[in-house]
Amino acid sequence: MYKFAISYYTMEGTERKPQSGVDIRLLRPGQSWPEGKKLIETTPNSGYYEISIEAEADCGFYELWDDHGNPQGQFSGKTCTIGKLDARGLQTNCIYGNHILDGVVTGSKIANAAIGTEHLQNGLLSLSKLQYELQDQNKGVGDNSHSSPAKLNDDKIITHILDKEYPELPHIILTNQCDAFLYIANVKIEKNLVTVLIGISQVYTATDPFYKLLALAK
Repeated sequence: MYKFAISYYTMEGTERKPQSGVDIRLLRPGQSWPEGKKLIETTPNSGYYEISIEAEADCGFYELWDDHGNPQGQFSGKTCTIGKLDARGLQTNCIYGNHILDGVVTGSKIANAAIGTEHLQNGLLSLSKLQYELQDQNKGVGDNSHSSPAKLNDDKIITHILDKEYPELPHIILTNQCDAFLYIANVKIEKNLVTVLIGISQVYTATDPFYKLLALAK
């Protein structure tokens, strides 16, 4: 359980005069006055107000509102964080790149679906920043010839084993650049190793396979 407290007073010379009877509430950004959590003046005429926060879900960033000048409440200009900081406390431009040390933010600290494509500016992620793997015909092995590159007229399947390890099947893109019909026959994963099978359906004027295989991690 957490407690938040604040004193309201005015100064008359060097003497502090408590302000009693002020309606003070904690509001999440975007909440309205009636939704606020009201602070209690624990001792009459003391000007000392406090509130207890018991649920972890109620912890985080708050704005402090009061009824000074507006009976419907208005922002006092003060904010506070009770317990752990939550996303509401992270305002626009409050964290810059030089505030984050290398390695501080890891994948395990980012909740599922926390970052969507709508959060990324156009051009923010280039191909060089994605986890990907690119292979060509020189990495494929023919099923009959056992040669690399495969033989279009001898083989029916070309086997690629990706060099990197993947926790789940990546997206596979085949770009054919020869006059033969090639297709992805199968993709399977076993112990984080991915095997891609490329089928050879029809050979036209091509004498050798020529293609690119791109794997994009999810």
